[in-house]
Amino acid sequence: MKSKTAYLMTLLRLLACFLGFGAPCSLLRAQEEMKSETKPKLSLAVLVDSSAHQKKVIEFEREAVNAIADGFASIPADAFAVRYADEVELLQDWSSISGLKAVSPRIELDTESGQDQRTLLYEALDTALLKLDTASSANSKVLIVIGEGNNAGGRLKYSEVKKRAKSAHVQCFVLLIADHNLMGGRVRHYGFDLYDLASATKGKAYDIERSRKHLDKAIRDVVKRVNGIAKNQEGIPRS
Repeated sequence: MKSKTAYLMTLLRLLACFLGFGAPCSLLRAQEEMKSETKPKLSLAVLVDSSAHQKKVIEFEREAVNAIADGFASIPADAFAVRYADEVELLQDWSSISGLKAVSPRIELDTESGQDQRTLLYEALDTALLKLDTASSANSKVLIVIGEGNNAGGRLKYSEVKKRAKSAHVQCFVLLIADHNLMGGRVRHYGFDLYDLASATKGKAYDIERSRKHLDKAIRDVVKRVNGIAKNQEGIPRS
């Protein structure tokens, strides 16, 4: 509501410039203000693990994408989606957040990838980070990974991905979804690098496994954290 009000006020100032009413004003400045009010405040990338090992949770991953779309619905943003398995594929180029709902049904399991096949997590991260780095008009850039959390094969090292994420100022979040426990006692066996990436970029990782309760709680927390970062970058104190 606040952003809509600001947009209307800017539009009225622009109209006043055209009609010659009120104090002298700069037409170019009014146009720039209106453009600033309408541009997306957030650029969001969503990565989904579609490897064969996700067979029992692929539908839950689709639910997670829809939950992200619902959770960010009130935030001015552009988003794109990528799936990764033995290859990296752009499922949805830049679109509104609501466009993620169209992505969900198109997340297909890579039935050809098996235990000995590649899971190109690092390549997918690199692809998304490069794309986010071009979104220079956004106030904040966020990447959300949905998957088991492991990388198998590929040419990139985790250290390279981490360096790129930090240099591009992308806040990374992870929804670890799997049909098994992610921890063995006190030892983490899955998603170790993603936990580190989230911590290094002031994001957070969440052990979801296949719990809808955990998923809903995580999405609420991600949205809260992203809103906080965006407000700070705009100079608005947290509520």
